[in-house]
Amino acid sequence: MSENNYAVTNPIQACNDVFIRPSDVFKALSLKDNWSWIPFILVIVISALPAYLYFGVVDYDWYIGTQLALSMPDASPAELENMRSVYGTGENAAGFALFGAPAYLIVVSAVLGLYYTLVTRNDEKSIHSFFDWYGAQWWFMMPTLIASVISLGLILLIDPGAQVSQSVLSPTSLSYILTVEPSSKWFNFMSYLRLETIWTIYLGAVCLQQWTNFSSKKSIVFAAIPSVSILTISFLWTLNQ
Repeated sequence: MSENNYAVTNPIQACNDVFIRPSDVFKALSLKDNWSWIPFILVIVISALPAYLYFGVVDYDWYIGTQLALSMPDASPAELENMRSVYGTGENAAGFALFGAPAYLIVVSAVLGLYYTLVTRNDEKSIHSFFDWYGAQWWFMMPTLIASVISLGLILLIDPGAQVSQSVLSPTSLSYILTVEPSSKWFNFMSYLRLETIWTIYLGAVCLQQWTNFSSKKSIVFAAIPSVSILTISFLWTLNQ
């Protein structure tokens, strides 16, 4: 089959091809319904597992202590002890991660779906609804599966009761790559800087080019705006700390 005649014919194939032939995938998605359930399930399930497993093996008393030391550096020992009950148990944290992470991703995808709907509503070629753009977000997030799988591998190597920073949950972030300590004011900002962010922006731009009359430059700009905005706000917030 020649390159020009290549066709994406099913959602399983699309999950593979979105990494190597994203233009063909989004071309097919423009004509197909209900394909986005597959990446939705993959992203929801695999993204929730690292945090769930992390809280199952980390020394949770140590984890609480580090979090309290960072958030309440001037608190007395009695105040810190009283706050420990707020964090509950490691099982509580694992359960929250298992359901909280998917809920967060669903909300973020809805917001981004609305964003893409609004920025494309005046384009003559665009015939896609909010639900189309909402579904597209899960395809944009497919590269995050790579980071999640790496994180899973690292966590599975951790001995129970280990004292390991939560940066292991984002192994493609600069905070992990550069071993930035959680006590650093730059930790949160560096955690937002992830290698797969560039990939997700690229997929958003490819989809915009397929579904609209946007030029390549315009597509890249609009696909990058959400991530750049979050990073800018985080950077300014960090500077003011």
